[in-house]
Amino acid sequence: MLATLILIAVLTVWLLVSGQLTALKERLAKAEAAIRALELELQGAGELTSRAAVEPEPLADEQPVQEPAAVEAAPEASVPQAPVAPAQPSPVTEQHDVHAPGFEERIGTRWAVWVGGAALAVGGIFLVNYSIEAGLIGPTTRVVLGALFALALVGAGEWMRRGERALPMDIVPAAHIPGILTAAGTMVLFGTIYAAHALYGLIGSGTAFVLLGAAGLTTMLASALHGPALAGIGLVGAMVTPLLVSSSEPNPWALVIFLAIISASALGLARMRRWLWLALINTAGVVLWGLVLAQPAEPWVSAAFAHALIQLALVSVCFAVAPHAQASDAQSEPDWIGVASLGALTLLLTWVLAVAASSGADAGWILFAAAAMAILAATAWRSAPSAAASVFAGVVAIAVALLWRGVNAPPPDSSLWPAVGAIMRLPDVLHVYFPFVAFSSLAVSLVAAMRLHNGRELPIATAALYALAATVPPLTALTVAYLRITQFDGSIPFALFGLVLAFIFADAANRFQNSEGDPPAAVPHLAAGAFAAAAVAALSFALVAMLDRGYLTVAFALSALGVSYVATLKRILVLRYAAAALGVVVLGRVAWDPVIMGSDVGSWPIFNWLLVGYGVPAVCFALSARLLRRDGDDFPVRCADSLTVIFAGLLAFFQIRHLMNGGDPLADGSNLIEQGLITFVSLGFAAGLLRLDLGRANIVFRVASYLFTGLAIYSAIVGLGLAWNPYIRGEPIAGGWIINDLLLGYLLPSLMALYLARISRGVRPRWYTVSAASLSFLLAFLYVTLNVRHLFHGANIGFMLPTTDMEQWAYSVAWLALGLVLLAYGIWRGSSEARLASGVLVLMATLKVFLFDLSGVDGIWRALSFICLGVVLIGIGLAYQRVLFARPRPQAELAGGGEPTGA
Repeated sequence: MLATLILIAVLTVWLLVSGQLTALKERLAKAEAAIRALELELQGAGELTSRAAVEPEPLADEQPVQEPAAVEAAPEASVPQAPVAPAQPSPVTEQHDVHAPGFEERIGTRWAVWVGGAALAVGGIFLVNYSIEAGLIGPTTRVVLGALFALALVGAGEWMRRGERALPMDIVPAAHIPGILTAAGTMVLFGTIYAAHALYGLIGSGTAFVLLGAAGLTTMLASALHGPALAGIGLVGAMVTPLLVSSSEPNPWALVIFLAIISASALGLARMRRWLWLALINTAGVVLWGLVLAQPAEPWVSAAFAHALIQLALVSVCFAVAPHAQASDAQSEPDWIGVASLGALTLLLTWVLAVAASSGADAGWILFAAAAMAILAATAWRSAPSAAASVFAGVVAIAVALLWRGVNAPPPDSSLWPAVGAIMRLPDVLHVYFPFVAFSSLAVSLVAAMRLHNGRELPIATAALYALAATVPPLTALTVAYLRITQFDGSIPFALFGLVLAFIFADAANRFQNSEGDPPAAVPHLAAGAFAAAAVAALSFALVAMLDRGYLTVAFALSALGVSYVATLKRILVLRYAAAALGVVVLGRVAWDPVIMGSDVGSWPIFNWLLVGYGVPAVCFALSARLLRRDGDDFPVRCADSLTVIFAGLLAFFQIRHLMNGGDPLADGSNLIEQGLITFVSLGFAAGLLRLDLGRANIVFRVASYLFTGLAIYSAIVGLGLAWNPYIRGEPIAGGWIINDLLLGYLLPSLMALYLARISRGVRPRWYTVSAASLSFLLAFLYVTLNVRHLFHGANIGFMLPTTDMEQWAYSVAWLALGLVLLAYGIWRGSSEARLASGVLVLMATLKVFLFDLSGVDGIWRALSFICLGVVLIGIGLAYQRVLFARPRPQAELAGGGEPTGA
């Protein structure tokens, strides 16, 4: 297992370093080629100038020596020509052609050196391990021999480097033997010093600190001489040294000191030589070791705290502040590599906080969190390219608010979800919890706001990070504290805190707006909009904390409207997306509690709390879409349009549910009228959205109209045709023969489907119009058929009841009458769909009369069936002949000249 780890480490270092050295050699060869070409060009230009100087100038009255055409024809003319230098092979080409190593050469000159250096380092460590296991020598002798072996390797490497006279100092070959020997000696030296302190206690913490610092300094100096290979090998070797040299009683504090020295050396070297890859490897290593240190027991938790703080300070100074010390605000674009390193350490910080909170650590972790926020805030203040550090400081403040240790059991009357309430329990020390959360988040906000105020020339991306840190952490921390302390219940104190925060944000927005200047500066303009949006959000929070929790949806919707207004007024693109984000939050709130206002929404139809919970957000998002559309039809506009449609649809459907279920919109089951009203409303939404789409060419309204049509078809077929069909289900029908449940269940949706088919003709695909017309015909047919059965059987029209001859005749007459109505409508409106439906009904009636009434109906009702059918068919034929397909009358007949003649 140990050999496998060593082999992986060696291969990893080789892959990292080999690419760096190859790139360095190629860049050097290209530079030499460019210098050689420039020398040749200068030499040729000098000779041409000297020849032109000695040649006599032509007299003024002489003609030119030759025309351009003559020059082409006579290249031997006496025109001075620059001497052409003999072709020189490019250094790059020559290098690849002459010195391209083969497989055998690679093994003998490179791989053997790399593996040999790794073997020397590992051999020294194994030698120490063997002496320990065999009990050959004492601890002091082991340490001395290890140190001598390390110094011997380093000395051999330095001696061989000084003996290399053929190579310039800046060139580092791919298999540099002096560098490999020095790297091996450095790894053994690190392991020896660590073992002397942590394993045997031969040296104290102070001595170990000095010796490890000296070893790190030696590695840095040697890397500056031997190139980046030694830096990578030395860093990886130092990082894995604690794994190779184990102890029965591990000391986490020694590991913290060891990692601090290694990290300081690596970051210092990366800063001097601009090796970003070395700094990134170091960050990854210290984060992984931090996860190892973060164990829920002392002294590991304290050591993890110290390790995270030390590494954060080192990365902040060497990787975030020092590289940008001389950068002006105008040049302070975000340094995303530094931001990534700070973000990784921030994740480590939050993990250590979580471990400490779960292990029941004392209040010392609060000081640790405060120190971490101070380091991050100071980094963001000093280095504008690292402005994201202020955001990370806010993340730590929010993490403290979330992870603060709570009481053992959640309160029984919590309004939170059970799973959420088990996590966000009441904090154990309230008089410390809330002041710390409020002060820390406001301090982070203040630092970011002041830096934003002083940076009028900052790039927009950098200013946006400061604005994010100045607004979001206080709002989020206040929300988390409110949820944990009140368990989502109303609280006047928290409402007052929200009002105070809203006042602070509004004052900041006013100050930034007054400092914009003419023309308005971009950074104050962005800051004014961000603080104005934050003020609206804080005010919404105050309303939520003051009122019942059901108003949270309304408050967020009002916040989205306010943010949309500010975004339009200030022309701030970021706030447009902020309004869309608030809309998504509102939608999530609805998914959490669809009723919004609780179980008691009122008993009045329409005028109940559903009208507030869904109607106000629908109006707010409609107004938001109208405001945002002034500056373009982009994603936030489409998001606002979508939310408008969603909330309007939910309002209509929940109002129907409320009406049909005694004030309970979440009641189980349904009925015929409810299914009919849902189908009617769905078709109405489809028609209204189609009209809106035709006026604005809005893709959201177009897609929504299709979705509502699909919902209507599903409700009609499944709900009205099968599940809640009174003929199949046997449910009684209320009302008389004309005014009854069937009117609301079938006739009204049929008329709305007919209207949708009419307005969609020519502006929607043919299949869409035919689908709407077919739905109208199906619902009308069900209405007529079921109403006939209701006429004969009363309230109960189930299929188990017998059918009389008169009822059978009535079905035939009703179908024929409906066919005539459809034919008349089709002729009047020029609707082929209506005429086709008429033909289908007449065909059905004809088949029924000839196939069923002929044998199944007796007496006068059978005769009346055939008589009615004959009359209707003749009438239909007359209508087609005289109206639809009427031939023009001859001129003689029109003039009264007698009978027309024909063949």
